[in-house]
Amino acid sequence: MKKQLFTSFYIAVLGMAVVCGSCSKDFLDTQPQQSTDLNVAFVDISSGRASLNGLYSQVKGVSYLGRSLYVTADLLSDNGYLSSSNSKRYLQFDSYTTNSGNGDARDMWNTLYSVVVNANLLIQNGNKAQLPSSDSDEKAQIIGEAYAIRALAYFDLMRLFAQPYNYTAGASHLGVPLVIETVADANAVISPARETAAKVYAQIESDLRQAISMIPATPVGYAVSSNKGRISLNGAKAILSRLYLYMEKWEAAETMATEVISSNKYTLLAKDKLAGDFQLQNNGETVFEILYLTTDNLGTDAMVNFCLQGGSYGDLLATEDLYNQYDAADARRAFLVKGKRSGAENPAVLINKYVNKTTYLEGMKVVRLAEVYLNRAEARAMQGKDAPAAADVDVIRSRALGTVAPTTATGPALLDIIKNERRKELCFEGQRLFDLTRWKQSFTKFKTGGATRSIAYPNNKTIMPIPLSEINANPNIAAQQNPDY
Repeated sequence: MKKQLFTSFYIAVLGMAVVCGSCSKDFLDTQPQQSTDLNVAFVDISSGRASLNGLYSQVKGVSYLGRSLYVTADLLSDNGYLSSSNSKRYLQFDSYTTNSGNGDARDMWNTLYSVVVNANLLIQNGNKAQLPSSDSDEKAQIIGEAYAIRALAYFDLMRLFAQPYNYTAGASHLGVPLVIETVADANAVISPARETAAKVYAQIESDLRQAISMIPATPVGYAVSSNKGRISLNGAKAILSRLYLYMEKWEAAETMATEVISSNKYTLLAKDKLAGDFQLQNNGETVFEILYLTTDNLGTDAMVNFCLQGGSYGDLLATEDLYNQYDAADARRAFLVKGKRSGAENPAVLINKYVNKTTYLEGMKVVRLAEVYLNRAEARAMQGKDAPAAADVDVIRSRALGTVAPTTATGPALLDIIKNERRKELCFEGQRLFDLTRWKQSFTKFKTGGATRSIAYPNNKTIMPIPLSEINANPNIAAQQNPDY
C-alpha cells in the first residue's frame, strides 16, 4: 500500500547511499521517483560492517552528537550563553525566541530521523540476510548496535522535541512520530502522526533491551578498550540506566548502572589527570563516545571551535553561576577558565572542556563512568536508599576534590547534592537542560551583559518546534505542532 512519504524520511531513504559503502553506482544515482532495491544494504558481513560504519558517521555529524545536541542542552539552560561577539549560530536558542523555521532545529530533526530510517534498514536487511554460520555472532552484534543507535536517536528526539516523560500522567502527551520500519520502495509513502510519549519511550526501552540481548560481552572483531566509538554491551546498559531515570523507574535504573559499574571495565580518571586526559579518545572512563579521525574533517564545525577561544568562533561561554558551583580545589574547575572573550566580554568564563583545535581528534563523550555513578546515586536516593546513594556521590566528589568528608545528608538535601554534582560533572556534555526539565525545576537563563530570564517549569520553549517543513509536508502532523510555535 502506498501512502505519502514526508520530507525527512524521504531524504533519509535516499541518504542510504552514504550509509552503504558497498552499494552500486545505480543506487547512488537513483532519482526520488524511482524504485530501488535497498536489500543490497546487508548482503554479506562486509556490507553489514559498511552499513554500520555509515550509521555511526551520521550520528557523529555536527547536527547531532558532533555539536548541536551538546550546545542545545547547555545553551538553553543555566550553564551557558552566547558571547556578544558571535557567528550568529544558535541565536534564537540563546534568546528563547526559536520559531518553526529555525534551521538548527530542522537540521537536528532531519539528521536524527535519517539515523532512525537507516537503522531500520540495517535491522530489516540484517535480519533477512542469509550469512554463513561463522558470521552469525558478528551479524547479531551489528544488528544489536543498530537497535541501540535507533534507541539513542529516538531518546534524543524525545528530549529535544517533546516534553519530558513525567510531564503528564502516564506520559500521555505527544511524543514524536514513531517509525520502526522503512519501506524499501522509493515510491511508497508514509505520513506518520506523533505518538504518545509513553509509546515512544516504550519503544526506546524495547530497542535497548533488544540490543543488550544481541551485543556480546566480548565484541566480535574489535576490543572495547581501543574502540569506544561503538556501542558495547555496557554502553547500551548505561544509556538504559539514563532512560530509566527519565521514566522514573528507579530500581531498574539502579540495576542497569550497577551492572556497568560491576563489570570493572572502566576506571574514573585520576584527579590530577582529569583535565589533561578528558580529551583523550578511548580514555579509561569513557563507556561510549563519538570518535573522530582526521578524515572526518570537521574543521571549524567542531565543538572545540564553538567553545575554545583562539578557535574559529568561541561563541559559547559558561555562566558565572556555573563557575561558582565549584570549590577552588575542584579538579573540574579547570574546564572553566576566567579570562577575556576576544573583542567582547571581560571578564568571561571560558569553556576549556574541548581543547584540541589542531587535529580536532577529540571524542564527544556520550556516557562516562562518572555519569553511571550519578545515575545510580539518584536512583538510590529516589528509593530512600540514602547511605548507598551518598556513597556513590562521594565517589565522584572525592575524584574531583581528593579526600572529602562523607556525605551525611538524607532525603531532599541528599538529592540536591546529587543534582548539583551532576551539573558540575556533566556540564557541556548534552545533559543539563534535559535534567532540569525532567526534575520539573525552574531556572534562570543568563545572557551576555548580566541580563537574565526566568524559565519556569513547565515552559513550551524548552523544547524545539516541529520543523515547518514537516508541518507543511505531512497532513497527519499539521495540527500537532508544539505549543507557542
